Amino acid sequence: MAKETDPFYKQPVFWILMSGPIIVIIAAFFTFGLAQSNAADLVTDDYYKDGKHINLHIERDVQAVKRQIEAQVLINPEATSAKVFVSGDYDRKAPLKLLFMHPAKKSLDQTLTLKADSGSVSGDKTEYAVQFNALPKTVHWYVRLEDEAGVWKVEEKWLPSQGYAINLKPNVNAVKVLSHEKVSAASAVQ
Repeated sequence: MAKETDPFYKQPVFWILMSGPIIVIIAAFFTFGLAQSNAADLVTDDYYKDGKHINLHIERDVQAVKRQIEAQVLINPEATSAKVFVSGDYDRKAPLKLLFMHPAKKSLDQTLTLKADSGSVSGDKTEYAVQFNALPKTVHWYVRLEDEAGVWKVEEKWLPSQGYAINLKPNVNAVKVLSHEKVSAASAVQ
């Protein structure tokens, strides 16, 4: 037993009382380190710039609807290769981009180029094949197919648990919003 004349740091009561705050401080540093190593890319720094790009994305959906572009992506079970079947009115000689976008970590995104020389025509569909790094396991991915010039795009959310086939179509809701805005703007001018 410590004597009452001993310094405070030699008293057991001091260490019993201080153990809680010391554990909390250690846990806080551990949590901070964990948060830094697993930071998600969900928040953007430039909201204005992103806002300007929204109309560009909607216009790309409008172009895909006008051109009747649709695609089907078939991914192998190991998630290392895919076959892409594209139909519609687009330049079949120009390269296309296939994007696999992770819902939370931009560092896991993959952008793949589908070369025109690898495409073979079957009816109204052009077939492309592509190999890529294995996709990490996650609940869902966003899959987008677009032309390299950025004129049109088709995309869809892919749930690997529901199979390895994805039908990519233009976002019809975005097209409705854009057409409603154009009608509203035209009536405001009159």
